[in-house]
Order: sequence, then C-alpha cells, then structure tokens
Amino acid sequence: MGLFRRRKAEGGDALRLYYASDIHGTEVLWKKFLNAPKYYNAKVLVMGGDITGKVVIPVVRDGEEWTAGLFGGHQRARTDAELEALERRIRGNGMYPYRTTREEVDRISGLSEQERESWFESVMLKTFDEWIALADERLEGSGVRCFVMPGNDDPFALEDSIARGRNVESCDGAVVAFDGYSMLSLGYSNRTPWDSPRELDEDELYRRIVRLAEDVTDMSRCLFNLHAPPYDSRLDTAAELDAEFNMVLIGKEPHMIPVGSTAVREAIERFQPLAALHGHIHESPGANRIGRTLCVNPGSDYQTGRISGCLVTLRGDRAVHQFVTG
Repeated sequence: MGLFRRRKAEGGDALRLYYASDIHGTEVLWKKFLNAPKYYNAKVLVMGGDITGKVVIPVVRDGEEWTAGLFGGHQRARTDAELEALERRIRGNGMYPYRTTREEVDRISGLSEQERESWFESVMLKTFDEWIALADERLEGSGVRCFVMPGNDDPFALEDSIARGRNVESCDGAVVAFDGYSMLSLGYSNRTPWDSPRELDEDELYRRIVRLAEDVTDMSRCLFNLHAPPYDSRLDTAAELDAEFNMVLIGKEPHMIPVGSTAVREAIERFQPLAALHGHIHESPGANRIGRTLCVNPGSDYQTGRISGCLVTLRGDRAVHQFVTG
C-alpha cells in the first residue's frame, strides 16, 4: 500500500530504479534481482558490484552416488533429484558446485597457486555466463534497462561475460543515459586489507571519477554508481582489523571505524550529483546526504538468502529512496 501511495503522489512520470550489490555468487539473489521489475515496477536495474563468489565445492562421483564436503559435513546424493537439490543448496550459499572425480580433485590439488586461480576463475565464469543467459531470457521484451558492474572482488574477465549479454549492459568506467538521466559508474574501491583485484590509491580513484564526471552535462539529473561508499558517511562503518585480520576489540565489542573512500567523498562534495549508489560495506546499510546528494548503501546479508536492495524513485531533480528486502 505504501508503494502505491508513493507512485500516485509522484505522478506518472516518475522513474523507479532498483539497486543491489554484494551478492557474492549467491544464485538465488541474482534471480531475485531479476524479479525486481515484477515486484517493484522498476524500469532500471543496477547491480553495483561484488557479484561473484569465492569457493568451489567439488561434487565427487563415488560409485553410484555423489558426495560433497559442505558445512563441516559430507552431503550425499544418490538420485538425479538429490544431486540437483545438493547443487542448488551450494549455489544458494554463494558457492560453485563442480561435478568431478577423485582423480581430478587430486590433480587440481597438485596445481600451482596461479594454475588453481585460473581453474577457479574458469568455473566462476562458466556460472556467471549462465546468469547472464538467464537475465537475457527474463528481461527479453520487457523494456527494462539492466546495468551490471563488477566490484573490487570481481575478476577483470567478468566484463567480457557482461558484454556478451543481449539484455544486460556494462557500465563500469562509463557514463550511461536513460530516461533523461545519466549514471556515472566505477567499480573500483580504495585500498582494503584483502588486496582484492580492483583497488586503487585514493588519488587515482579520484582522478578516474573526475574524468568521468567531465562527461556529465547536468549533475542535477545524474547518479553516481560508485562501489565504495564515501568516507565517514555512516555508510562505511566496519570493524577495525589488526595486522593478522583479527577484529580490534574495545572491551568485548568490535571497534567500529569508517573505511570508505576519501576520493568518493571529495568527488560527491565537488560535483553534487542527484544521488549516489554504493555497496562494498555489508554491515553499514543506510542513507545520508552529502550536501544535496542522496547517498545510499543497502548493505548485504547475502548468506541468509535475502537480497538487500534500494528503490530510488526519480522525478525531475528529486530522488527519494526506500530500502526493501526480498
């Protein structure tokens, strides 16, 4: 009822955008993301980065059954239906099932670190290609614009998969236009303790944002889609880590500090876009304003099977938001 009243109050020319980020390989969340047009009447979808997962689970043929090490135990599948259910459970937890043999598991274990990384990426990209094919199928003829951007955790090869899609559009490192609005996108983050693939020093991050911003003609109708949130914005609060990646405690509580990007904050303060969409910091959902700019981070709770998203309704030079969980 609340969504209906908001649409009615804003008039028929309002544009609804659905933003989500940081699904980390969880297939059920990708499917929920693609369903946003149906449930929220969204005409634009934006996936803001950190799309892929980090773990492959070998599903090993063992005589007449399949076995997989999962959640500290051994899962077994004896029929095709049980095997498919096992693989769905693996995908639903942000991991990639891989049907194999014990001999191949031993071979992969003997690879060099670089060779194992290449093998892992090939499994990841095969699954991501299937995700893009699903998006092409579900969005066909819908008129929905779907923008997909890698984040700091995602491999560079992801761009090739996105580019092959018919009904998804790459936006990283570009300014795109839709329905009288523009969107500037950059999936890189500032430096993190994890040394992920797409990280930059703050000065280089700022230069890249500025170069893109120079192509924007009207900031009052522009969105910044920047994976990293602005520094000290209450959208970037996370536990401080020591040199061994352990949480720093004050008493018995984690010491929470801002970890966002000073470059992103400086760019927002300078250019004052209509709105800014962020992810990256899972535990810091919220909305805040920096000057006139509405900044949002829906956060991420991907391990639960729920997708955290934000509806941004655009009308002229106004933007209003509503966080939604699916």
